[in-house]
Formats: sequence, structure tokens, C-alpha cells
Amino acid sequence: MKKILLFASAALLLAVSCTPEDKPDVKDTLGLSPVICNVEATGGEVEFSITGNSAWTVELTEWSTEDTEWCVPNVTEGEGAFTLKLTVSQNTSITDERSVVIEVASETKSLQARLTQGTLELGEGEVLITGLDGKGRVWSAYNLKDKGVFETDVQAATAAFQFNRSKAWPFDPSKNKGVFNGGAPASEGMVPVDGFVEACTSYSEPHRKYSEDDPTAPVDDDDAWDDANDPCPEGWRVPTTWEVIQTLGYTDAPAGFTEDQTHFNGVRVEAGQFGFNVPGFVIGLGKVLPSDLTPQNITEKGGLFFPQSGWINSTGYIDRDWLICLWGATSHNDGIAGLYLSNWTDYCDHWGWGDGHKEFATIVRCIKK
Repeated sequence: MKKILLFASAALLLAVSCTPEDKPDVKDTLGLSPVICNVEATGGEVEFSITGNSAWTVELTEWSTEDTEWCVPNVTEGEGAFTLKLTVSQNTSITDERSVVIEVASETKSLQARLTQGTLELGEGEVLITGLDGKGRVWSAYNLKDKGVFETDVQAATAAFQFNRSKAWPFDPSKNKGVFNGGAPASEGMVPVDGFVEACTSYSEPHRKYSEDDPTAPVDDDDAWDDANDPCPEGWRVPTTWEVIQTLGYTDAPAGFTEDQTHFNGVRVEAGQFGFNVPGFVIGLGKVLPSDLTPQNITEKGGLFFPQSGWINSTGYIDRDWLICLWGATSHNDGIAGLYLSNWTDYCDHWGWGDGHKEFATIVRCIKK
């Protein structure tokens, strides 16, 4: 009987000690790895492993920059084991690394990891330009000479492309220049670009995004140039029209803005200035160009030159060769795309609403992916 009473008492004590209000403390096993993470300038998605059984929060602190948008976590709180992912944008500085501390904290523990991103290293023929929107973009110093092939002269514009097409058409105003509107040869002996009229006749590029309420309404489509049709070399792409505008600049008025060019991101040079043999725009070197600037050192100095070119219209002749013309990978509707047009003095159709016909062919300047 005594043994039965002792067993009953022990069972009662055990039951009391295991009530929900009096559970033993569970050890906080929060873990974070790695504690040091080095990221290349190109950025990308970075993963950190959170382990343990606790609820936790994520906070990014000790930013090395005023900008706190270049590193973004996929969550700011959670519980238990989890793969924390941070999206890191490209570092556009060639001199300054940037860093941030990732702090993961539970109720009883706080762990930290440091992420450091390296500086941008530019390759040959690459130029970093900070746009009007404050974003840095790496551009090719050269136009395309052919599909997947860059020119070797910053002034050259010898190949033109239709919108969302990778075929390079010869672009030579000494042979194919037309009079205004390009409907006839500019001088005796000139002929249309061989095969281009037929290419325009068969060209079809329907707009793929539309309003169900109004299928004819124009829609800005920033990535309408398919990867399969991109004529840029590997690692490069056709820029969006927005990227072109932010790099070269724009005007609020289509004409008569000579006195106010505050929205432009460079200056115009004429043939014969600084050793350039064709007119064009110099971007990236400010409003006052270095006195020793030449076509040979502009890339080294961190500048870009965009030569005047014009476009090939549906008659096969080069038209408006007094304009800077540059394709952007932006579609407005079935017939019009985002062609940048400007002479920097009294005309700028920076979205290409007037003459951005998709079957026309003009210059492509590639941007780094």
C-alpha cells in the first residue's frame, strides 16, 4: 500500500510540473550564415541561411551609402529555418565599394552578417554614364557594325536595323541617301538599299499588349524587342527608350528650345570640332568639353559619341541624316516604336511618336546587361 501511495504522489508531481504554464525553457538556436558575403559589382540574388526554431526579424543597418534601395531582402520577419534572399543591384561606382549589415534578431539573440559589394570594372569599349534619373548604365562606346559585332570607330554608323529584327542593313549615305522624306535619290547614281523595300512590304510587328476596352490604344511596352532578335553581342542588349532618354536627354517642347537645354545630358559637336569628322552628341563629359578631347580618347575620358545618322525609310533610301536616331526596345502600337530623334538644337521627338515606324531601319547602340 505504501508503494502505491509513493507512485501516485510521484505521478501527481510529474503532472503538475508539465502543465502548459510551467514548461521548461526551450533553447534559442537561432543561426545565420554566412557572416561575411562578398558580391561582385554586377549584383544579383544573394542567399543567407537562417536556422533554429525561433521567430525572427530582419533589419539592414550600417549602410555605407545614402541610397538604401540597392540591397532589398525578400522578407523582414519569419520563424524557424529559412533561406533569406537579398536582391543586390549593380554597383555603378568604379571607385567606391558599398556595404550593409544584415541583422537577424529573435527575442533573445541578435546575429549579424556583413555584405560588401565590389566596384565596377569596365571592360574595353565600355563607358559608364549616369543618367538624368541618377542611375548609372554601362554603354558600348560603338554602334553595331553587324549582328553581334561592334564598330571600332566611335564615329561610325554603317549598319541599321528594323525594330525587333536582327538583320543588319548597309547604311551608307554616299550610296543610298535620299532627298527629304527619302522618296528619291539625293543625287545621280544613288540606289535604294538592296532588298529593303521588299523587307518593308513584308514586315509585320503587331503590338502584343493592348487594352481590352480599346484595342487600338497605344501602350508603352519596354521589352518589346525579343531576346532572339536582339542584334547585340552576348552580354549586351538593346536599351529601352526610357534608358536612351535618360542617357541622352530630352526637351519638353518639340521645337524652339535652344535657350533652355537643361534636360540634355551632354553637348552637340559639329564636324571639325575636337577632331570629329561628323556631327553628333557627346555624352558624359558635362556641358563644357575637355580642350584635349578627341575621338581617340573620348572613351578613356568616360564619354560617348553618338553620330548623326538618320534612318532608312520604306523607299530604301537614307532619310533625315541630320538627326541623331537611336532605337529603343519600346513599342507603342502596331506601327510606331520608341525611336529617339533629335538634332539637339531645335528638334527632339524623344519617344519617336512622329517617325518611329517599325519597318524603318536605324542605329542600335547596345547597353550592358
